[in-house]
Amino acid sequence: MTDGPPHDPTSEKDKVRPYHAKEASRGQETADVVAAVLKHAAERDHAAKQKMPQKQQPKWMLPLGLNLGVLAVYLLIAPPAWVVVNDFAAPPDEEVVESTRTAMYFATVKIDAFQSREGRLPATLGEAGVTGAEAIDYTPRGESYVLISFIGEETVSFDSSAQSAAEWVGNLSRRIGG
Repeated sequence: MTDGPPHDPTSEKDKVRPYHAKEASRGQETADVVAAVLKHAAERDHAAKQKMPQKQQPKWMLPLGLNLGVLAVYLLIAPPAWVVVNDFAAPPDEEVVESTRTAMYFATVKIDAFQSREGRLPATLGEAGVTGAEAIDYTPRGESYVLISFIGEETVSFDSSAQSAAEWVGNLSRRIGG
């Protein structure tokens, strides 16, 4: 055992350093590196400010564009049969009347439920919870009410003072197929 400080047999040059570390450089080398960086930055700025020449269109683009334009004008002016879109036909009035009668029946059920729950008729169909019945007009009259809808030339109406909803619609389950 020794009492003195540990003896390091490696010299200053033998110490391990990162691979990119260099010997201590002089001030001139640092100035050269800074000058090279500044020169490179100036060249990049100069290149960025120069306008690039526009790339020319290929020669085939002009005839293609003209032909497509002529085709579009032809299809706009005189469209062939395969271009025309068929419109959906409106459902027959009989189907619309039946669906309106069904909607009116469900509205009467909700109105009657509201009346038995609240003890009065609702002011609007929305208050009774009826939604999607914009084509049905609702008019309360004292203890009764009237529902009216106009479909083409036909008028569908229900008066709660004249008959019950079940009598008015008839056997709805038979109509629906249940």
